[in-house]
Amino acid sequence: MPLFDFRKLYGAELAAALRPDERLHAVGPYTEPLAGDESRLGVAGPGPDRLILGFSFLHGLLWNHHRIDRALGGVCGVGGPDSIAVRLWRAAEDCPDNTYYAVTDQRLVLLAWRLPAEFRVVCEVPRSAVAGARRKGKPFQRGRVELRFTDGSMKAFTTGILRTTHARALLKALSLDRLPGR
Repeated sequence: MPLFDFRKLYGAELAAALRPDERLHAVGPYTEPLAGDESRLGVAGPGPDRLILGFSFLHGLLWNHHRIDRALGGVCGVGGPDSIAVRLWRAAEDCPDNTYYAVTDQRLVLLAWRLPAEFRVVCEVPRSAVAGARRKGKPFQRGRVELRFTDGSMKAFTTGILRTTHARALLKALSLDRLPGR
């Protein structure tokens, strides 16, 4: 059970942001991973992977900061410029408000939230486009989740720093459509 059950707290406000025929299965906070490597999002191919990129007499060693970020926080995502992962990433980056994910019986939704409890959809992905999901915790990111999409892209985000309840609820909600008869 999550510490804050957003479905109970903001049920009516969430319903106003969703389609009338949708059923809400899970909702929780969406935060970009701490110190993760974003260099593989929105590019056609991978960049240099060397730890030391060169030397400058003015600056000394030139470090590949993406490699350091990857060691600390993992890969935040992989995907070309038109991929689902990049659409999610850009929607979250461009949103000045707090962001939350919601899983319904039809889609995965990224919601922007501002006071007084007003939610609006900033990005949506059909449930059929989500190929897989797993929890992959990192230091101070125990609720980190990686979503894989049918276009081959991947996007990681954090649902909690120390707790995994929102991550587990997200994984459970995404597995509902895999059951027969649903």
